[in-house]
Amino acid sequence: MFSNNDKISPRQIKRLLIFDLFGAGSLLLPSRLAESGGGSGMWSICFGLILAVCYLWMLQICCGRMKQDYMAYLQSGWGSLAARFMYICYGLVSLFVSGWAAKLLADLVCNELLDDREFPVALLLILLLALYGGAAGLESRARIYEIMYWVLAVPFVIMLLLCVRQVQTVRWFPLLPVTSGTGWSQGGIVWGSIQCFAVFLPLTFLLFLKSHEQDESRTGRSAVSALLISGGAVAAVYMVLTGIFGSGALVREAYPVITLMGMVRIPGDFVKRLDAVMIGVWFFTLYALIAATLYYSVTIAIRALAGKAAQPAPGGSREADRSVRIRKYWFWGMTAAVYGIAYGFHLEPRMEQLASKVFYMAGLPFLVLVPLFSNMICRVRRRKHNPSDTGQGASRNNQQ
Repeated sequence: MFSNNDKISPRQIKRLLIFDLFGAGSLLLPSRLAESGGGSGMWSICFGLILAVCYLWMLQICCGRMKQDYMAYLQSGWGSLAARFMYICYGLVSLFVSGWAAKLLADLVCNELLDDREFPVALLLILLLALYGGAAGLESRARIYEIMYWVLAVPFVIMLLLCVRQVQTVRWFPLLPVTSGTGWSQGGIVWGSIQCFAVFLPLTFLLFLKSHEQDESRTGRSAVSALLISGGAVAAVYMVLTGIFGSGALVREAYPVITLMGMVRIPGDFVKRLDAVMIGVWFFTLYALIAATLYYSVTIAIRALAGKAAQPAPGGSREADRSVRIRKYWFWGMTAAVYGIAYGFHLEPRMEQLASKVFYMAGLPFLVLVPLFSNMICRVRRRKHNPSDTGQGASRNNQQ
């Protein structure tokens, strides 16, 4: 039997992170990295992974120093008002990422399976599923993803292996950019590395898992494993796509990995629309990202505005019923906001482009710098209030 204590194991944390990290990266990065030409996109993936490992290391320092939760940790360094403001910013970032992911998944479903006219209905159904999953709690979603992991991973690996025989390794070369820009310009390695790093930013959710961890000592290893597996899978997808399509054709494809799935022929040809079957991999991975960001946007908002943890009170008391009811209202309100954001991105692509620029110029630095400066501030304050053993020993000798 399952324990219903809202705690998740390190293995479940690993599964959750893999689902959050892999979907959007494997779907969008290959065509964007192909702009640099040849196999140079692999350099961007490698540098992006290095940045993500450094970021994860910084997050682990934060998590190791937390005594209660991330809000209390921020308050100890920045003060109550600044900590609440930062939490609200985290909630806004999570809300807009949820809207962006919902728009991406609805676009994918409409382009591959339905029609563009069904976008509002498809988006609504997706968000109702995300609402159900988010309101069910973290533990319930972790159980589902743990079951779905191998169901999705095994067919995906088999499909990639079937595609390997079509790869022409000559298309991986040159291994340096063939475009004029190699830095911040479109198609540059630096810009590609930043895009790859942005794909791995759901690692930030580790900061809000303090009260849900079943074994804190193994969470870091689970996160590292999830990052390396996701990064390796994205790199494998990119190399296979580049070796089959070439950089020039890859740039023109909106979702090249879906196109690749449609080209695979299983011996016997008993599945006619294999791309429609394999789209389930990206449906569940993107759905996981939507549900996660929706859940954290609600949890963060309640913690920032109400000043207490967004968990129902224990027992069947009146306070517990009131807490559950408030959470439901928050989930419905946040889901409506996500629907508005996603539908706005669909109607006005320029709005999505503007939001993307704001994210890279403000959101990404915020997610990186806040934990960094928080670690520095808390370290300085800890040294000030807790002098070193050598200092204490010297002072005792002087007194004697």
